[in-house]
Amino acid sequence: MKKILQCVFAAVFLLLTSGCDTIREAWEESMNSSGGSIGRGGDWFTEEYKPKYLFALYAQVKYPRGLRDLERQIVTFEGKRLWINTNQFLSSRHVQEIRKMPRADVPGAYDLALKLSDSGARIWTMLAQQFNRDPMIMMIDDYYQCSFCPQPLADVDTNWVVISYPFDEVTAKGMEKYAGKNFKHLSPPAN
Repeated sequence: MKKILQCVFAAVFLLLTSGCDTIREAWEESMNSSGGSIGRGGDWFTEEYKPKYLFALYAQVKYPRGLRDLERQIVTFEGKRLWINTNQFLSSRHVQEIRKMPRADVPGAYDLALKLSDSGARIWTMLAQQFNRDPMIMMIDDYYQCSFCPQPLADVDTNWVVISYPFDEVTAKGMEKYAGKNFKHLSPPAN
């Protein structure tokens, strides 16, 4: 009994005197050595589980019918009110990588090149056909960003598409930085 109390006392003493880093390292080591996982995408102590710059594409509703579950009103930065279909057509879980591309016509602004997953490329192809004249609504972190008409894939083998809109530098850098992390976090691994 005395030996058990000494072990408990030693364990409590170590927990109280060791820092968070020591506990985190021990936790990571035990999870990695046992082959376990802390969830999709890896370590729960990192920013990977706090997605940033999430985007989604929605269809604009021209004539709202009052369908509360399917339609939602949004406000643009200019104060204009738009209605969207709440079903996302394409989102961050379909985009493996984003690259910012400087625009020649607007200094300090960027277009975004998106590398789509295979399912994202199929969805984009459908969107380019269905919404070639009606604009899609792009929202970033649930805020209106822009409206645009999706263009067809330039090359079906690479799955890259370009959104031609003058994104500011901060938004373009954020989209570029977090696209891969968002994709890993939101897309379950294939079994």
